[in-house]
Amino acid sequence: MVSSIDGKVTIGGKTANLGGRIDRQTMRMLRSRVDAVMIGAGTLRAEKLSLGIDQADREAPLAIIVTETGEVPLEDHLVVKGEQEVLILLSDKAPPGVASRLGKLARVMRAPVDSKGAVDLRSALRALRAERGIESLLVEGGPGLNHAMISRHLVDELFLTMAPELLGGTASETLTLLRGPEIPAPDRLVLELVSIHLADGELFLRYSLN
Repeated sequence: MVSSIDGKVTIGGKTANLGGRIDRQTMRMLRSRVDAVMIGAGTLRAEKLSLGIDQADREAPLAIIVTETGEVPLEDHLVVKGEQEVLILLSDKAPPGVASRLGKLARVMRAPVDSKGAVDLRSALRALRAERGIESLLVEGGPGLNHAMISRHLVDELFLTMAPELLGGTASETLTLLRGPEIPAPDRLVLELVSIHLADGELFLRYSLN
């Protein structure tokens, strides 16, 4: 994730203008080292993006979109390069017709829901490992998916770029790294700083979560 100094992760609802050249290079480097890249449906609805890599000689990671409703603008907002495979992780509570419609555009994996009616991410990750051989996964947000993953202790590491910008805005109109209920003290993870690097005014932080 990339964040402004005052903790905002979007400009005008989009991440495209936040973070510089080295941050984008770092993101693509991380993608090239994992089996799959995952984002939430809200992130795809907000802007046009690619989940691919720059190296033409390497296989692109599986692109995974998590959605409860199936309302994802795949054709309009997801840029797919080469033979990259796209998988929709669709909640079981979505109507059957939704899966049929999305199945014409990408592979669809139905996912059970948890007690709150959201996609059961723990079960989904187990299924992705068992059925698709996904051992390493890069999650690129948005804040709702970040919160769901971190609050359920499903994250091993956090890569955070601090962009040298102050954006302002009210709490209701700006997004931060996590969006969701406050995590109770007993459930909060301890972050251990693994590395820190400064380049072009941006601070690149890597944390271990345990």
